[in-house]
Amino acid sequence: MNATSKSARQTASAKRPRDMLARMRKAWGESPFYQAQIKGPAPDRLLYQPVDPYAPDRDIAETLAKGRIALGDEAVDCGDALEKLWDLAEPDGALFAYIQEFSWLRHLSALGEDGKAPARALMAAWLDRYERWSAEAWEPYYVSERLVQLCAHHPLLLAGGDALWRSRVLACMARQTRHLARTTHRAASGFDRLMTALGLGVAGYSLPGCEGPAERGLEMARREMRIQLRPDGGHVSRNPSRQLKLALRLQTLAKAIEARGYPAPGFLRHMVHRASVMAAFFRCGDGGLAVFNGGYEDDAKAIIAVQTGAGPDHAPPDFARHSGYHKLAAARALLIVDTASDAGGAGPYKSAGSIHFSSGRSRIFVNCGNGAHRGGPWRKALEQRSAHSVLSFEEVKGRVTLADIAHRRAEEAAGQLLEFEREIITDRPEKAVFTRRLYLSAGGADLRGEEVLTGLETEELAGAVWRFHLHPGVKASLARDRKSVILLLPNKEGWRFKSNCPEIALERSIYCGAPGAPAASEQIVIHGARFESAEAETGLRMKWALKRLEGV
Repeated sequence: MNATSKSARQTASAKRPRDMLARMRKAWGESPFYQAQIKGPAPDRLLYQPVDPYAPDRDIAETLAKGRIALGDEAVDCGDALEKLWDLAEPDGALFAYIQEFSWLRHLSALGEDGKAPARALMAAWLDRYERWSAEAWEPYYVSERLVQLCAHHPLLLAGGDALWRSRVLACMARQTRHLARTTHRAASGFDRLMTALGLGVAGYSLPGCEGPAERGLEMARREMRIQLRPDGGHVSRNPSRQLKLALRLQTLAKAIEARGYPAPGFLRHMVHRASVMAAFFRCGDGGLAVFNGGYEDDAKAIIAVQTGAGPDHAPPDFARHSGYHKLAAARALLIVDTASDAGGAGPYKSAGSIHFSSGRSRIFVNCGNGAHRGGPWRKALEQRSAHSVLSFEEVKGRVTLADIAHRRAEEAAGQLLEFEREIITDRPEKAVFTRRLYLSAGGADLRGEEVLTGLETEELAGAVWRFHLHPGVKASLARDRKSVILLLPNKEGWRFKSNCPEIALERSIYCGAPGAPAASEQIVIHGARFESAEAETGLRMKWALKRLEGV
């Protein structure tokens, strides 16, 4: 038996129990016994309408009203037959997840009265297909997100509708809420379980007669937060976009409880504050989030909302000790550094030591972002160190492993210094170390770096590559001597990047940190192989500086 056929047989063998379990759940969900368990009084109204903090996109709404929708590599066009949308999206794809979460209601709300017809057509078609139960559409996380959107935008569906239509929609919402109280623990990941529990709480307190499921969701959320939230309020994923979504959902749940006349539990108020402050930590000068660990620039309106919820007297710290981020701010400049380890099972994104740097509303150094909606190859590529503004090793991956991290910072009147030190494991007993020192002047016009590699052999040093990914809005020009790069920002500032490397390269890159399709960008690349071999014998010391040009 060859290795390929053996692997295929092992995969098929592992898949059989999962398929059997799925069939059993499907039979149980469709059975009259389970349907009786989620049956209950049908509400005639909502007692609370959550505020959707994210900004709607009118262009998406107008496109959807014409029967077209696209997400990542997936797109469908059902023309005037909107009801076909549910049949065209592949169940395992990102587009199916998007439409089942009903976040399109947010965008259709931007059309006002014109958004009611397509919203109700899509809702009616969904009810025709999935009203009683569906293994795919009633997956816990989808149900949770769908209920929150339905609660927030229910006037779009119900205002002016007849009693039969209102009863059908509200009864289905109540049945989904009771279903969710029984299935929250089945959510695919820890973050999904936490968000599902919080969504159950929001829906339960919004719908009359669903207070029992709401309390169950609150208790589930409490247990999950004890596991998933760090002492500084950061989520264990260290993803700024997830942090923002979590903080906003916590705020929404607390408001729903208080709107019903109940006091919010003490643990919830505490978590709301800590998570909101941590989400505000990542806000940049342009109003978006710094891009780290699979996050996006995200929604400026939502970021303002989370800051408002945190309160005016609670400014984010400069050092998130437990989440592993440092922030250095000076005048208009902002530097954020990821100083947590990505070794072992810490997470898929190899971002330790990576940086975000911006001046005012213009981003300069960024990380490439998240390719989750673009398919497996994109996702894998954007998880690598080479997709981050940090050191990576090429052609020596089997011999060099980055391990434990230590970091220190110092501040004085002239500026701020951050030192990041990381152990390098090789096949030799001698210790090897990578040290990154970053200095930001008090005026914010001078960012300097010193990158030191010690304990490595010449061949390993030659495989070292430093990358500085540029935001798509930055125009870069490489000098003729290839020792410096001139950067022109959207705010018309000019900056010069220079290094002690004999030859700097300017190469193509990609940016997936903003909504929409990937954007073409550039990256400044410094290869260890470009340094003199005599200099590399005792280690490698690469210095660089980024300075704002006056009068540009």
